[in-house]
Amino acid sequence: MALEMNNFLSWILFCLAAMVSTIFFKHRKRCYGAKRKLPPGQLGLPLIGETMEFYKAQRSNRLFEEFVEPRVAKYGKIFKTSLMGSPTVVVNGAEANRFILSNEFKLVVSSWPSSSVQLMGKNSIMEKQGEQHRFHRGLITSSLSSTALETLVPKICMAVQLHLQKYWQGKDSVRLYCSTKLLTFTIVFECLLGINVEPQMLDTFERVLEGAFAPPLNFPGSKFSRAKKARAEIVKILEKVVGEKRKEMENCSMVGEENGCMLLSRLVGAMIRGELSKEEVIDNVVLLVFAAHDTTSFAIAMTFKMLAQHPDCYSKILQGNNINISIWAFLPP
Repeated sequence: MALEMNNFLSWILFCLAAMVSTIFFKHRKRCYGAKRKLPPGQLGLPLIGETMEFYKAQRSNRLFEEFVEPRVAKYGKIFKTSLMGSPTVVVNGAEANRFILSNEFKLVVSSWPSSSVQLMGKNSIMEKQGEQHRFHRGLITSSLSSTALETLVPKICMAVQLHLQKYWQGKDSVRLYCSTKLLTFTIVFECLLGINVEPQMLDTFERVLEGAFAPPLNFPGSKFSRAKKARAEIVKILEKVVGEKRKEMENCSMVGEENGCMLLSRLVGAMIRGELSKEEVIDNVVLLVFAAHDTTSFAIAMTFKMLAQHPDCYSKILQGNNINISIWAFLPP
């Protein structure tokens, strides 16, 4: 009896081993087949990949020159790599970009590194797809309609004028990038969202931004850990703001009448109607602040830098606008 039981167990183990081996070889064959279809390139070290080279080039503000361009020269306009723990295919050129952008939600879907999702918000538009993405996008872009811009543009002009008077007038030099970051941050909060900028808010948002593309290592002292703490502070502030805005709108019967109102009113109105959750409102505000503030401030600073390097273009702009100003802009190292 014991012998029969041993034979039976041996047979079971043999079947399991055969099954595992079959699955393994099929998976291996499928992986090798997929590899033959991948573009050329290197995945670098296990887990880390080529992330360190990517960060090094990014810190020196030479991402294309030091990371992308050498690989394009070696592998072509489409190459594979591994960034932040994820196998990645990089495409270059107008045709490739047009193909990717025109097939979003069809052949490809947008995704972000884990650190960015955790800090920007998993409930924001960046993580939405299909109908949800279209709804969020329509809600946000409605704040930039022609009707809304009639109210928004004068507020932006006033914010710029006040900023120049306070931080530029009478100064021999200006730290341009720092100045444009403060200006765009103020415009997004006060003009677009209708939220008063409190002291240290910009510094708090900057701490979050520092960890947005850092490795998602949540241990004390890491960039990601500091960014998570900063985001918690931001959420606390925004929860209070959203709560106050909801009470204001409900008391004034403004629900459903947000046309021409600021973006925060539209988001909170959708929350009151049950179309958005409070988390979606807060995460979208956080994302939009970063999207509008960081990219716009950098673009303005780089525009001034290019004008400083090309005096002929600067002169033509002055002549075209019939103004007479002299601005010395210094970018931080």
